[in-house]
Amino acid sequence: MAVLGHIDHGKTTLLDKIRQTNVAGGETGPPSVAAGEAGGITQHIGAYEIKLKAKDQEPKTITFIDTPGHEAFAKMRSRGARVADVALLVVAADDGVKPQTREALLAINEAGVPLIVVLNKIDKDAADPERVKKELGDAGVYLEEWGGKTPLVKVSAKTGEGISELLEMILLVSEMENLECDFSKPASGVVIESHLDSKRGNSATLLSREGILRTGNFILAGRAAVKVKILEDFLGQGASELPASSPALVAGFDRVPAVGSSFQAFATRDDLERATVGLPKENGVDRRPSEDGPLRQGSPPRLGEAGSEASKVLVPLILKADTAGSLEAVEHELRKLEGDGLRLNFLRRAPGNISEDDLKLASSSQNVLVLGFKVKTEKSAEELAARRGITVKTFEIIYELGDFLKTEVEKIMPEERLEKVLGRAKVLKVFKKDGRRQVVGGRVLSGGIFDGAKVRLLRRDFPLGEGKILELQAARVRTREVSEGEFGAMLDLELEIVPGDELQIYEEEFAKKKL
Repeated sequence: MAVLGHIDHGKTTLLDKIRQTNVAGGETGPPSVAAGEAGGITQHIGAYEIKLKAKDQEPKTITFIDTPGHEAFAKMRSRGARVADVALLVVAADDGVKPQTREALLAINEAGVPLIVVLNKIDKDAADPERVKKELGDAGVYLEEWGGKTPLVKVSAKTGEGISELLEMILLVSEMENLECDFSKPASGVVIESHLDSKRGNSATLLSREGILRTGNFILAGRAAVKVKILEDFLGQGASELPASSPALVAGFDRVPAVGSSFQAFATRDDLERATVGLPKENGVDRRPSEDGPLRQGSPPRLGEAGSEASKVLVPLILKADTAGSLEAVEHELRKLEGDGLRLNFLRRAPGNISEDDLKLASSSQNVLVLGFKVKTEKSAEELAARRGITVKTFEIIYELGDFLKTEVEKIMPEERLEKVLGRAKVLKVFKKDGRRQVVGGRVLSGGIFDGAKVRLLRRDFPLGEGKILELQAARVRTREVSEGEFGAMLDLELEIVPGDELQIYEEEFAKKKL
């Protein structure tokens, strides 16, 4: 079951309530995941398992995949929908259909999985179920009560109201879908999360679609491989085997597996090696090539240095995050800063703590920013950063990381020229011309004309040249400003002025470009 929806619509709280309800056999569930999360968001895909006991039936095990609601985690949310058999779309009854709700619907439709709408927060005074149902219809969700095929269950994750009905609906939809898997096949499935564990090495959370994953198996996930020695369930407890649909943590891969990649288990090393024939070799994180690849091969550009794309500023970065999924989401957020005049150059993107090796790479260029998301900075790295004056910052909240980078980038963006038109005037007569100095009489058309201001000469609306007002008079009295009526002015302007020309008075400012 994938749990999807807009940020703060109560997905994680709902999952907590489900895990506290109808747990078979009096088992103790895992601790709450809703409390204490930075920024109030579930920033990883979390996979959890519960046992539900229906009437007169054996307990059934259901795996829930909790996906983040923040826009930056769109890829992770889509991934959750792709690996699920059924999707729960959580919509707050007091807030309705929001941008991430629509994104979640798109992911569900693309994955082709059946949908259950969970209308949460019905205990709120501002709850308006009928309005939300209409918004769902406008978004293409056709509810059963309106003649469609999509069931809707009203719940309150806070009070527990409707949770039992939701669990019954989950079992009903699952039975109607006739979901099956073959436990006799070798285990295969999807990598739903991966990270570098400082103690156990490259680790990944796997979700099998077929078979049983066992210790002693050999796994190939993309180009990452491992003999399974460390196998844990979703509670972090060691296991000798885990069946399909049970979240499994496997440690010891030879590289960090790519999040979203398929994995296959093999009985022997020979079977695995035969499967790897023809795969390209690559060090580090198993991932798709990046557009930044060629830049990493040579000397990285300096902060504020224009690159091969004319007038663009290249900002060199090293980005570290706790998991590969977080890394993908943070990069997605930071890429929003790119545009006219700016390009981010990721010298390194990898899961794991900020290390001394990262700082050595940063030292090879100038003004590199080393940023971390939900990771720590190793002591040796801190010392090297202090000695070499390298900026190292870590964050727990994705918005704060993005805001910090935006502020730093704006400091080095080139100034841009801003022009403000102060007024327009029409030339009525030319009294004198002495080289560049010309004395004219005119009438203010709009705005004002100012002594010492810059002036642009227009003829039939076509700009011919620019100059400056040297002296300004009104009624033969020198003045600093004329806002209406006629005036006399001495101009410093190379091109000869003729009656009927227009004078455009303007000022210019230079300011740092804002992103």
